[in-house]
Amino acid sequence: MGSVRCDLGVAAVVTNESQVLLVKESAGRYSGHWGLPKGYVDEDELPRDAALRELREECSVDGVVTGIYAVRENLTDLGPAIFIAYSVDLLPDQIPKAASEIDEVKFVSEKDFDSLLWVSEAMKSIASNAINQIPFSTTDYSEQRGHPYLLHQHKEGFL
Repeated sequence: MGSVRCDLGVAAVVTNESQVLLVKESAGRYSGHWGLPKGYVDEDELPRDAALRELREECSVDGVVTGIYAVRENLTDLGPAIFIAYSVDLLPDQIPKAASEIDEVKFVSEKDFDSLLWVSEAMKSIASNAINQIPFSTTDYSEQRGHPYLLHQHKEGFL
């Protein structure tokens, strides 16, 4: 059995009390639309590292992945597409500001979501759930295994 090529996208979900970090796209087909800091995974890059890179490129901040909020899967004309939304905590004293391809960056409350033009309803749903739910936690077994090896799951006591 051979492997299947897959469109692999990621997002960084940063929450702050009862708000989530959103970006307003400045170019491309989603110009003027709001969503999570997001992008595609590069060759030889772990998806979680891509989420952190996109956060840095779009919001000029660094963080650490703490888990996963959502996984979206669909079929496109090119084949399967997977999108992973990672829970990210910002490093201390980081203040997001608009960077590459982004018009605006801000923390937004769920009560303000309906006034925004969203990249997609799925993106809006992920943002909403992030404010209200606990993500899967991440355990890093990379050192033990000798290569990148991450497990994302609900841990006992999280549900």
